[in-house]
Amino acid sequence: MARSTILIVSSGQTRSLDINTWWLYWLRPVLIGLAFSTVALGAALWVVGAHYVKEHRQNTQQLSQLNEEVTDLRNFTSAEINAKLAALRKSEQAVNEVANYLQARGVNVKPVVIEPPKGMPNPAAGGVSSPLRISHPIPYTGSFADDTESLLQALQGTPLGVPHHGPISSSFGMRPNPFTGQGKEMHWGTDFKGDTGDPVHCTANGKVIFAGIENGYGNVVEVAHEHGYTTVYAHLSRINVKRGQRVRAGDMLGAIGSTGRSTGPHLHYEVHHDDKRLNPVTFLSLSAPAPDLN
Repeated sequence: MARSTILIVSSGQTRSLDINTWWLYWLRPVLIGLAFSTVALGAALWVVGAHYVKEHRQNTQQLSQLNEEVTDLRNFTSAEINAKLAALRKSEQAVNEVANYLQARGVNVKPVVIEPPKGMPNPAAGGVSSPLRISHPIPYTGSFADDTESLLQALQGTPLGVPHHGPISSSFGMRPNPFTGQGKEMHWGTDFKGDTGDPVHCTANGKVIFAGIENGYGNVVEVAHEHGYTTVYAHLSRINVKRGQRVRAGDMLGAIGSTGRSTGPHLHYEVHHDDKRLNPVTFLSLSAPAPDLN
């Protein structure tokens, strides 16, 4: 056992003090171990602190990036919604324009038919006399675009509605001779009864390709439209347009009369598609039956 002796001298007196130093022997390694533990703990705390700072920095960057993405998504969604709303408003406006156009053309009103009984003369009919022929009306086979603006443009270039609001006095197809009520002849148009001087209106946007006198038709106007259509307005008492003139649906082309081969004041109206004569009744109203091709 280790011991130490300390001499204490005071006022001429000397004392000795024995101290057991064995605990100092063990204290040294404890202190050394404590020092190493402190260093290790400090290093560990530094590593943990550095890792925390690094993760915090990464989390901050990720959070910032996420906030930017959310902001971009919100802005994108808002822009997309606004674009769709604008497109919807534009479509609604175009649909209203289509509805107004159809209403103005009168296509939702079916014309009245006043054809006389078979075997009786017709006081409001006429047109070029044609021999008996088997003919089928050709339907409109074009397709309208889904977009309503394109639809409106297509409608404006297609003959729709009535050129005159009088009743139908002679329909398209085989009929008796209007002067005698006997025999058979082909009638290539639809006749509308009216009074001399009644206005005759164009049924679609187009260009006048003929305005003058033609055998059997008397005073006649022919208008070319889009999609291969042409319309003919015959037996007029006067003509208000000239060849080459641009016209719009509803414009007045002339006035009802009884010129040419005619039994009385009426409008003879024809619709052609690619030089083939169609039954005009299929273009007069939305409720008109589809052409029978059989």
